[in-house]
Amino acid sequence: MRHVASRVYSDIEESNLRRCPRSAIGMELWRKLSGQEEKMKTLGNNFEALESQAADVKTEVEGAELQTGKKRKYEVENWLRNVERMKNEVQNLEQEVRERKISLLLLGNRVDKLNAEIALLRKLCSFQGGLLLDVCATRGESLLATELIGQTVQQNLKKIWAHLMDDSEKIRIGICGMGGVGKTSQAVNIYNKLIENSKTSHHVFWCTVSKDHDYSIGKLQSDIAKCLKLDLSNEKDEKKRAAKLSQAFARRDKCVLFLDDVWDKIDLHRVGIPNGCKLILTTRSVDVCHKVGCKELKVEPLSKEEAWNLFWKKLCNGEDTTLSPEVIDIAKSVAAKCDGLPLGIITMAGSMRGVDDIREWRNVFEELKELTMGHEDMERDVLLSLEHSYSRLNDMKLKHCFLYCALYPEDWMIARNELIRYFIAERLIGRSKSLIRKFDKGHTILNKLGRSCLLEHYGDDKYAHVKMHDLIRDMALKIIEMNHHRVMVKAGVGLKEIPDQQEWAGNLEKVSLMCNNIKEIPCGQSPRCPSLSTLILKHNQLKSIASSFFKHMHALQVLDLSDNSEIKVLPNSVSDLVKLTGLLLARCTSLTYVPPLGKLRALEELDLSFTGIEEVPQGVGMLVNLKNLNMEGTEKLEKIPCGTLSKLSHLQCLGLQCRLRPVKIQAEELEELTKLEEFNVHLDDVHSFNRIVKFLQHQEVPLGKYFLQLGDSNFEYFECKSYSKAISWMGEYYITKGREEDVSFLPYDLEALTISDQWFTSDYFCDVFPSFWGNARHLQFCAINNCRGIEGILSACSSSTSLSSPRNEEEIEVDDDQIQESHNAPFQSVEILMLSHLQDLRGLITSRKLGRLGFGVTAPHGTFSNLRKLGISFCDKMNSVFTPGLQLPHLEEITVKFCDEIKDIFDHEGVGTISSRNSHDNLTKLHKVWLSSSLLEFESICQGMGIRFFRNNHNMPFILPKLKKLQLESLPKLESICEGMMVCSSIEEIHVSRCPKLKRLPFVLPLDNNGQASAPMTLKEINVHRDWWESLEWGPPNVKAVLQPFLRFDKIWEVKTIGQ
Repeated sequence: MRHVASRVYSDIEESNLRRCPRSAIGMELWRKLSGQEEKMKTLGNNFEALESQAADVKTEVEGAELQTGKKRKYEVENWLRNVERMKNEVQNLEQEVRERKISLLLLGNRVDKLNAEIALLRKLCSFQGGLLLDVCATRGESLLATELIGQTVQQNLKKIWAHLMDDSEKIRIGICGMGGVGKTSQAVNIYNKLIENSKTSHHVFWCTVSKDHDYSIGKLQSDIAKCLKLDLSNEKDEKKRAAKLSQAFARRDKCVLFLDDVWDKIDLHRVGIPNGCKLILTTRSVDVCHKVGCKELKVEPLSKEEAWNLFWKKLCNGEDTTLSPEVIDIAKSVAAKCDGLPLGIITMAGSMRGVDDIREWRNVFEELKELTMGHEDMERDVLLSLEHSYSRLNDMKLKHCFLYCALYPEDWMIARNELIRYFIAERLIGRSKSLIRKFDKGHTILNKLGRSCLLEHYGDDKYAHVKMHDLIRDMALKIIEMNHHRVMVKAGVGLKEIPDQQEWAGNLEKVSLMCNNIKEIPCGQSPRCPSLSTLILKHNQLKSIASSFFKHMHALQVLDLSDNSEIKVLPNSVSDLVKLTGLLLARCTSLTYVPPLGKLRALEELDLSFTGIEEVPQGVGMLVNLKNLNMEGTEKLEKIPCGTLSKLSHLQCLGLQCRLRPVKIQAEELEELTKLEEFNVHLDDVHSFNRIVKFLQHQEVPLGKYFLQLGDSNFEYFECKSYSKAISWMGEYYITKGREEDVSFLPYDLEALTISDQWFTSDYFCDVFPSFWGNARHLQFCAINNCRGIEGILSACSSSTSLSSPRNEEEIEVDDDQIQESHNAPFQSVEILMLSHLQDLRGLITSRKLGRLGFGVTAPHGTFSNLRKLGISFCDKMNSVFTPGLQLPHLEEITVKFCDEIKDIFDHEGVGTISSRNSHDNLTKLHKVWLSSSLLEFESICQGMGIRFFRNNHNMPFILPKLKKLQLESLPKLESICEGMMVCSSIEEIHVSRCPKLKRLPFVLPLDNNGQASAPMTLKEINVHRDWWESLEWGPPNVKAVLQPFLRFDKIWEVKTIGQ
């Protein structure tokens, strides 16, 4: 950086100052240049220091992860990500300086901004709360399990568990048996049981080994390393990789490794699995158990009675089901035909669910008899029973969608949305005009296949991924094979070269070569496949494709080259694939050239997301049938040529959001896209932003999904992007109440809002968009970061009752719970609220004066009533967090960190003050007041007026029924969580760090049968400093002892309070 700066400035000096060395202009220019050079040198020094810090943090966190089995905190991961982003920005600036693409004025501004951001990153590097999440936060996720039936199964489970609990025993267990018999189900059951055990949960690992993968020591090492959160990507030597894996296991006490679906012998020593690691594997081969040295536990098929019980349970599916005795007899015979294999039983029962016609049952049984006649192999029989479930799908398109899943590799976690995009491109989903309806139809299809037990829901979110059992995939491939060889599937089999020419049969319709190691398609390769409609080459290592390859593929409709990160040029022959409906190039990060696309008039989806293109491919404006254009993450793309978007009259989905810089577009063109249903875009001017928001607001049919970003991405809240309708502002914009040149609109259906680096001209956040907060019924997520001018999120008296006018009332009741009611209170729908670096913020709800007589009151009834998660950090003017009277029935997590002035979490003194002592003349007939504890100052104002007070009793415990986590960190003035007691029946985690003035935990503990205090059943961990814990003041004498088993002591930090 310093070298570049010096050289560039020298060049500028020679080329400019030589011409006017003694002029005043020349001297002034020289002074400016000299100053900028110093700034650039400072920038270089600052960034080098930041890089050194990042290297230290990365080394420390990786070592700690290996040693403890814990996971790094999200703030650490985000900080490292921001350092990497900063590296890119500094390098980009360096390149612009070298190529003289930046003016002197802009250079100074950019350098100042980068220096400021680097300074902030260096300041945030302290991570005083530690680098790692707590044990319970790193606990592995349970796997989807099926219910286990059978006496032998239960005996096996007991044996395995007993071996695992014996620390003195070296454990290697092989669960073996034929396909579909339930080997994996038993292993999953044990795995989940270990995960639920707090002593073992962070040392249990699951790795699937499939026959169709490029099975090698290196592949297995990489898969296991991924489970251990160990990065082996830069280590190619097998022995060194094994040593690192072995060390990672050795650092973890009582490790258990599950290897599922092992087909061949594994040399554990070569892989790096040490003797001290307990191993459980599943395999169809007894020989594998013997060769690996495992104790063999064979899983036998279910007995006839067990098989029937499982069949009946899955047939009824939890509902009352009545069948005639004759039908039940036939059903038992059908169940028996599944040969005791749970997979076949479950699948067959699912396909017959809801059938009560005896004729249909008889027909099924006769078909099964014919199918299985002459077969002796039980596994083949279950394949045939699975095939019968397929044949019962009463819709041919449903069958095609099912078979399409077999194009993926074995054990592949298939993203539902990606699969549905294929269905749409293949015309497997009806020609609905609406994209949203097409996706609804796609999800309906996948749900039907799931209910038929032909697909499994996979992962935490059952609506995110599906998976095909390997035996069911075998059946699907068998059906495809019988279909005249019109499909070639070689997905995930480790291919390093494209299949030979003779393998490309002339009648091929679909080819899947995804997830291999193919690096090039050489010249001379030109398969003659005139009927080929689908070609999937995603997830390879392609660097080049010969133009001849597509020469004879004129019927091609779907071409997927996604995730080939090294390919730079798309061959020109793609321009002639005139029947293409889908061209998918996502995450081809090196791709810079796409040939002209103007002839592809049938194209409906063009995915260029996260490619390296610098300009929109020629001819895109001629794609009159284009419905989905995705250029998200194209960081080198600067603009969309004027008039391009407005020509795409059928466009339904548009993706233009980029993390580093906005793509310049004309807002007017978006307004012409009347069929648009989804879009994301990154803007850099307020006028376009306001215009697009107005466009959203006035849609007759609201858009189903949008993400709108204004300004630089900077420190991004990634949660915001997970919502369907989200807006993010980042950068230096003024936010006011009405100036046309400033941000002034928000769509009413907004679900997530992120605001960062702004200057507010109003004291209260809710004052900025009054019409929005009056109609915001859908906002769930709100994050405000590094903004100036905000003193409160909302005003306590923004809609309060004023007492300044003459009144005739004789009685007034002023109560926290009844002061205000609103059918749509501000922030009523918000579930997550994140506030950070707000240096003017005094509270969530603060009061203001109301003329001659007025007093601050609590927020409207319902405010924050759906809040689940609150995070506050670096807000140094806040005195308390929650004001009295708030109802928080759904609050699950409170995190407050690095706020120097906070004294209370729940304020017991109230927020209100009376602004005038001279306004009691308006209340001459008042003689009785019911007074809330949050309005105690009202009593002193009215002394001498003969008014009688009845004060509410607020000694009852404060109840937060769903609170699971309380984290308080670096709050030097915090004195209390709340004045009274708190009932938190769902509490799981309590973290208190560097809060020296906090002397009491206010939680009410439940009583056992003997009337003694006991720990909440949900409690998992209390993480504190030892000295602070010993200094706490306790009520009942046994409370401290009751909580002792849940303590986790942090490293003792020296805490210095103000004045020391």
